[in-house]
Amino acid sequence: MEILLDSGDPSEIREVAATGLIRGVTTNPSVYARAVRDGDFLTRLRELVDACPGYLFTQVIGTDDVDSMAGQARWLARQSDKIVVKLPVTRAGLAALTLLKREDPGIRLAVTGVGSIAQALLAGVAGADVVALFNGPLDLESDTPVEIVAPVKQMYAHSGIETKVLSCARFPRSAGQYAAAGSDMITLRKEYFDLLYEHPYTDKRLNGFMSDWAAAFGGETWPRA
Repeated sequence: MEILLDSGDPSEIREVAATGLIRGVTTNPSVYARAVRDGDFLTRLRELVDACPGYLFTQVIGTDDVDSMAGQARWLARQSDKIVVKLPVTRAGLAALTLLKREDPGIRLAVTGVGSIAQALLAGVAGADVVALFNGPLDLESDTPVEIVAPVKQMYAHSGIETKVLSCARFPRSAGQYAAAGSDMITLRKEYFDLLYEHPYTDKRLNGFMSDWAAAFGGETWPRA
């Protein structure tokens, strides 16, 4: 299981990467649009590559032009070994994926926008390295977005498909559920990542431990090495 940060902010990425808990970063066109105010998205890409501790998922622009998307994917892949290129789960997006994999089986490609098991099947058969499930958006439409994960994993296992499953989490509950269901990767924004540490019972019990210790021993601690 790998945790990724969904972010276009290099400072934010470095802050979270310092915890040692994330393996990479996901972006999409909306993330770039929110993060880049001067229009220089090329410089921001280089900044994200530098800040990213591992994978950097970056999406091509467009949905229906095979040549354009394939050309962008080739360019992105050349920029850094960290980059995993995201292609949309459209006819043209999957056609671009199969074309690119024939050219270079080693190029790392993800399929994004996947909202159904059938779409995940197409992405896996096409040879995607990662399928990005839209669990987060599905969470706005359904009470059970986690239910897509296990069938996709089962389908891939039965078919000998090695595509990894990336889930998008918006709440601590979701992150845990997607991991338990078998997701290989989970991505979430920093505000949701920060919430992973929190639980009211944890705070109550730990505060109790410290209060009991202080009542007995004051400010003493164990000796330091």
